[in-house]
Amino acid sequence: MSSAFWDDGNPGGRPPLNGPNPLLGAWERAVGEGTGALRRDELVHRYGFAIPDEPALDTIRRLSPRGVVEVGAGTGYWARLLQERDVDVVAVDIAPPPHPANRWFAGSPPWTTVAQSDECIVDHHGSRSLLMIWPTRNEAWPARAVHRYAQAGGSVVLRVGESPGGGTGDDHFHALLGMLDRCWSCAYGAANTACICGTTPLFEPVDHVAIPQWEGFDDALWVHRRTHRRSPVRGVVRRRWWLGGGRS
Repeated sequence: MSSAFWDDGNPGGRPPLNGPNPLLGAWERAVGEGTGALRRDELVHRYGFAIPDEPALDTIRRLSPRGVVEVGAGTGYWARLLQERDVDVVAVDIAPPPHPANRWFAGSPPWTTVAQSDECIVDHHGSRSLLMIWPTRNEAWPARAVHRYAQAGGSVVLRVGESPGGGTGDDHFHALLGMLDRCWSCAYGAANTACICGTTPLFEPVDHVAIPQWEGFDDALWVHRRTHRRSPVRGVVRRRWWLGGGRS
């Protein structure tokens, strides 16, 4: 690896951070210069899709007394910042960078150790919080991770991404996390989404924390806790506060 990224003096050969949170600093400069749209792809490739800040990192630390298991960790940038704050993190990715099979982070050195594994890793880490940052849109693995984590006794899912219908996860994933109480396919005849009627939420949203955003994106840190309410998703139901319907 290039010495520009790797420093043998750092634990585990991790690259130096060059500041407490270089992605946040780069984002602030890009916004100030009006170059965010030009620099986003470059910075995503080097760091990741979401921009962590202190309130988000502190929330994860506070809710993870037994550590974090992160699935789909990419470069491990969030994991590294959490480790710097004394959070024990197990970070995995199906194709850890710089592996060429990783379509977003091929060639990017990881910021910490990211092991090669998939969502099955959560079977062994039910006592940790489950962290997923920008889980891939319309792929099945995020929902499988939530299922397996619940079966392992997990209680807290920390999701960084957009709301249902946005650029992260699929409807099954969002339904399991309690973000959908209706099937859009059946309620509105949406042709581009699968029917999720009968899906029982395993978690429910209890909080969300705003994070810095790239222009045109609407991501945040969402906190979901285990629920045993058995109200399967239906075709037409009430609107929820996180979808703009107001609290009731």
